[in-house]
Amino acid sequence: MNLERFVVVAGTPGVHKLITTRGNGIIVEDTVQKKTRFLSIRQNQVTPLGTIGIYTDTDKGQDTISLAEVFGRMLEQMEESPLPDLTSANSADLRAYFTKVVPEHDQDRVHINDIKKCVKWFAYMQQTGLLAEAQQAEPTEAESDTQE
Repeated sequence: MNLERFVVVAGTPGVHKLITTRGNGIIVEDTVQKKTRFLSIRQNQVTPLGTIGIYTDTDKGQDTISLAEVFGRMLEQMEESPLPDLTSANSADLRAYFTKVVPEHDQDRVHINDIKKCVKWFAYMQQTGLLAEAQQAEPTEAESDTQE
């Protein structure tokens, strides 16, 4: 799964598709309205989903796992562990779900808000078809080097 072309913008709901970058900002496509717009990097906090990692508590020397791997696990376990409803799920329900999906996550450093974001982004990408697009995308060289 390649999440490098997808970004989240602080203060804007949903996940956006990165079209291109410029020296002073980026051009993104709104996945719902299918409109492109320019975002200044001086005025907007933009985070590529491909750069996000989840803290782990393992002895393998790996301190984080990629969000792409977490999304892959969430997709694999959809039938046995459906996504919790963010409007009605409490903190214990969210933590229990995330522990089933990523049992090695560091419970001290991965907060409930982080889990909510993961679930919200995954659900949004699944509903809009972006998840299927991310699965079909070829991984970049850097991403394939980290997976080996």
